[in-house]
Amino acid sequence: MRLLYVTEGVPTRDPVRGDGSSMISFELLRHLPDDITVRLLTFGEPADLPQEVRARCADVVVLPLRDARLATVASVASAWSIGTHQRATRRARAEVRARSGEADVTLLHGPHVTRLARAARGSLALQVVDPWSLRVTMDASLVRGWRRWYRRFKASRAAAAERRLPSSARLMTVGRRDAQRWSACLDRPVRGIPNGVDVAPVAARDRSGGPPTVCFVGSLAYGPNVESAHVLVEEIAPLVWAELPGTRFVLAGRQPARDVLALAGERVDVRANVPSVQDVFAEAHVAVFPDRHGLGVRNSVTEALAAGLTVVATPAAAREQEPSPLLQVSDSVPELVKRVVAVLQDGDRGEVPGSAPAVRTWDQVGAEYLEELGAASGR
Repeated sequence: MRLLYVTEGVPTRDPVRGDGSSMISFELLRHLPDDITVRLLTFGEPADLPQEVRARCADVVVLPLRDARLATVASVASAWSIGTHQRATRRARAEVRARSGEADVTLLHGPHVTRLARAARGSLALQVVDPWSLRVTMDASLVRGWRRWYRRFKASRAAAAERRLPSSARLMTVGRRDAQRWSACLDRPVRGIPNGVDVAPVAARDRSGGPPTVCFVGSLAYGPNVESAHVLVEEIAPLVWAELPGTRFVLAGRQPARDVLALAGERVDVRANVPSVQDVFAEAHVAVFPDRHGLGVRNSVTEALAAGLTVVATPAAAREQEPSPLLQVSDSVPELVKRVVAVLQDGDRGEVPGSAPAVRTWDQVGAEYLEELGAASGR
């Protein structure tokens, strides 16, 4: 099969330049069968392209992004995001049009390249990660006043644009619930394909000489995660400190927003762009995710559970997780605090022997993508 793979950013797991979308495309390229011939069309800087990605692809074209200021102006009254306007250039449309005609199937990856669907010729599949209309609807709940009104307006425009996507295209999201919700909005099938996990179980350590440690992991510039970081430090931490004053909180993730960096203190450690979340899990006694909003499946929760770490989470953070003895779910701050304190007072890491859930592998993910590509191309 000849695949034209169009990604909104360079496929990578780089802790600074990467994100959830680039992680998926990176892992998918590594786990598609060798008999799939891949031509990659992506956006960003050629220097950021990992060597293993370049080696896997028969051909790679890295296109520049349109100036962000021009894209911002263009997006004000548009259905599309700033990121979309940065990528939906004349050259990008021409490249997709020409190269898709030479492929058995084209896969567009990410909400910011969805607009390029109209330029594609032949068989087409779209992995939007999180549907943009649902994402902007969620963002509206994080703000007030005219910003909320404006984001609701943008969400309605985005939904209308999504209903005009090519009827023959196969549609995918990461979250299965999001797939069901988006399918109902579009009145057409959508498949949810959750991500894989590559975090190995963390060996238990003797923590008797160190302070009780709570960790929170996620992209620290992402709105719902920024909100969660504030909830953890400003609402949960003081109640935990009232019972266990020596407890340390570690916030770790990509590109922390300024107000997340401001949460750092004597008992709060903010770590930017950590090379490995496994190191964070290894020193923690419990992972806490007090999310109030979110889409898809929370990768950090899945990774913490796969590492064998007890997770205390809200229903929003535990969305689509399989039941596990390591997963404790509650929607109220007092109950979250009660569960965190109970784990910390146990004096160990809170692991239940043999309780780490079965890990969904990237090979499984690749196989499900292959099914969709085959269905799109009629193979």
